[in-house]
Amino acid sequence: MEEGRVLTEKVIVSVVLGGVVGLFIYLYNTLILKPKRLQLRLGKQGIRGPSPSFLVGNIPQIKRIQTQKAHSTTPKHVPIAHDWFCTLFPYIEQWRNQYGAMFTYSSGNTQLLCITDPEMVKQISLCTSLKLGKPAYMLKERKPMFGEGIISSSGHIWAYQKKIIAPELYLDKVKGMVDLMVVSTSSMLRSWESRIDKEGGIAEIKVDEYLRNSTADVISKACFGSSYDQGKDIFLKLRTLQQVMSKAFLYVGVPGFRHLPTKTNRETWRLEKEIDSMILRVVKQRIRAAEEKDLMQMILNGAKTGNGEYDGASLGMSPEKFMVDNCKNIYFAGQETTATTAAWALMLLATHPEWQTRARNEVLEICKDGAHPDADMLRSMKTVCKLLRCPLNKLSFFPFLKTYISYVKLYVRNNPLEPNPT
Repeated sequence: MEEGRVLTEKVIVSVVLGGVVGLFIYLYNTLILKPKRLQLRLGKQGIRGPSPSFLVGNIPQIKRIQTQKAHSTTPKHVPIAHDWFCTLFPYIEQWRNQYGAMFTYSSGNTQLLCITDPEMVKQISLCTSLKLGKPAYMLKERKPMFGEGIISSSGHIWAYQKKIIAPELYLDKVKGMVDLMVVSTSSMLRSWESRIDKEGGIAEIKVDEYLRNSTADVISKACFGSSYDQGKDIFLKLRTLQQVMSKAFLYVGVPGFRHLPTKTNRETWRLEKEIDSMILRVVKQRIRAAEEKDLMQMILNGAKTGNGEYDGASLGMSPEKFMVDNCKNIYFAGQETTATTAAWALMLLATHPEWQTRARNEVLEICKDGAHPDADMLRSMKTVCKLLRCPLNKLSFFPFLKTYISYVKLYVRNNPLEPNPT
């Protein structure tokens, strides 16, 4: 019996030691060997970058460079400049000058490849393989905002969602939303006029907040229809979630940081639960009553097969999860981009009064007798369309391509990149 007890103790000790050794090997491979192998693979092709620190990567250097840039920007009124990314991302500009058009750096344990060479960006953009998908960190670190929606998903899940959502956003269907846009924008302009009148003909208006509210109003009505009030509450919560998560932006990729019960993480978890339950409540109402004709109902109907059953179960997505995640994605893809584009367009018009005159004359010529614009009128406004394309070009979120290397490694292995000139 004593021998049996000793044998049991030895087995337990062996299992514990084996587990500890296995965990150590796993962590060593994940935290040290894997990032090092990726850096060496690119280094052999002449692609270098700043040396990362253990666990935190290049985050301390990024914070130091940003602090130096902030202290060097002393004028109270900074002149408008189109190289805005040098101010927002000074570390990218510094490392590009130091290491060339292509370089690698890390945010925590997440290895990033930054490409500013247009030809290389073109080659990668032409790749149609589902293996070259969205950055893995987006799915993990930004899950509270995007879930597994079309913005963050890859491969077959992304292809399935695109097949369902894309037809509902074709031009002929977007035309049907023009009236919603006109009503919301007219309401916003009337509020501006009222405020100017109250303040004696001159008023300082923070237009970006108005534009954000206006676009949220349009998307709420287009997406949620009769559940518009609930939709607006959801989008307000999403906006708050975005602001909370932006506080931890620099810590993306730090192993385990998103699981720590910090104040920001606790607030993120709370908002995520509230938003998901709010969207789920509306989705369940729609599943029971399918008479609505808004974007949410059309997408939910498009996810069904010919016999009326939902066909996304094979990919591990319930109809509720599909709608919850993509309602979030519609908000960020439509509301934020539209509001930011409009704000930049107004800013550029303010700096070029001659273009204001040209655009105003064109609108007055096409929209005669104070008529509100429709889809056909907008197509005829060549100058206005040109003005909108300008901020869209400026707002290609980054003037470079930043890609998670684990998705690029197959491309790198089989198609060596040209080394940077030295």
